[in-house]
Amino acid sequence: MKITKSTKAPDAIKQSPNIMKVFKKYDLYCPRCKGIGEDTVEKIAICNGMDVQAFVDELNSALE
Repeated sequence: MKITKSTKAPDAIKQSPNIMKVFKKYDLYCPRCKGIGEDTVEKIAICNGMDVQAFVDELNSALE
Protein backbone atom coordinates (compact mmCIF):
# COMPACT_ATOMS: atom_id res chain seq x y z
CA MET A 1 0.00 0.00 0.00
CA LYS A 2 1.37 3.37 -0.99
CA ILE A 3 1.47 6.16 1.59
CA THR A 4 -0.23 9.40 0.59
CA LYS A 5 -0.56 12.73 2.34
CA SER A 6 -4.00 11.66 3.57
CA THR A 7 -2.75 8.39 5.11
CA LYS A 8 -3.37 8.33 8.85
CA ALA A 9 -0.19 8.04 10.92
CA PRO A 10 -1.12 4.70 12.56
CA ASP A 11 -1.85 3.18 9.15
CA ALA A 12 1.53 4.31 7.84
CA ILE A 13 3.40 3.03 10.90
CA LYS A 14 1.72 -0.40 10.66
CA GLN A 15 3.05 -0.92 7.13
CA SER A 16 6.70 -1.39 8.04
CA PRO A 17 9.13 -0.96 10.94
CA ASN A 18 11.13 1.26 8.59
CA ILE A 19 8.39 3.88 8.71
CA MET A 20 9.00 4.41 12.41
CA LYS A 21 12.68 4.93 11.63
CA VAL A 22 11.74 7.83 9.35
CA PHE A 23 9.50 9.33 12.05
CA LYS A 24 12.31 9.03 14.60
CA LYS A 25 14.79 10.60 12.16
CA TYR A 26 12.74 13.80 12.42
CA ASP A 27 12.11 13.44 16.17
CA LEU A 28 8.48 12.60 15.50
CA TYR A 29 7.38 10.32 18.28
CA CYS A 30 3.84 9.95 17.00
CA PRO A 31 2.93 6.75 18.85
CA ARG A 32 3.11 8.73 22.09
CA CYS A 33 1.03 11.61 20.72
CA LYS A 34 -2.55 11.87 21.97
CA GLY A 35 -3.87 12.78 18.52
CA ILE A 36 -2.16 10.06 16.51
CA GLY A 37 -5.43 8.41 15.51
CA GLU A 38 -6.55 11.51 13.66
CA ASP A 39 -3.25 12.84 12.32
CA THR A 40 -2.49 12.42 8.66
CA VAL A 41 0.97 12.36 7.15
CA GLU A 42 0.23 15.81 5.70
CA LYS A 43 -0.79 17.28 9.06
CA ILE A 44 2.31 15.89 10.76
CA ALA A 45 4.57 17.34 8.08
CA ILE A 46 2.91 20.77 8.13
CA CYS A 47 2.85 21.00 11.92
CA ASN A 48 6.56 20.21 12.00
CA GLY A 49 7.61 22.60 9.23
CA MET A 50 8.41 19.84 6.77
CA ASP A 51 7.86 19.64 3.02
CA VAL A 52 4.79 17.40 2.68
CA GLN A 53 5.73 15.76 -0.62
CA ALA A 54 9.32 15.14 0.43
CA PHE A 55 8.09 13.48 3.64
CA VAL A 56 5.59 11.31 1.73
CA ASP A 57 8.31 10.32 -0.74
CA GLU A 58 10.69 9.38 2.07
CA LEU A 59 8.03 7.29 3.79
CA ASN A 60 7.30 5.45 0.55
CA SER A 61 11.00 4.86 -0.03
CA ALA A 62 11.16 3.28 3.42
CA LEU A 63 8.58 0.72 2.28
CA GLU A 64 10.83 -0.58 -0.50
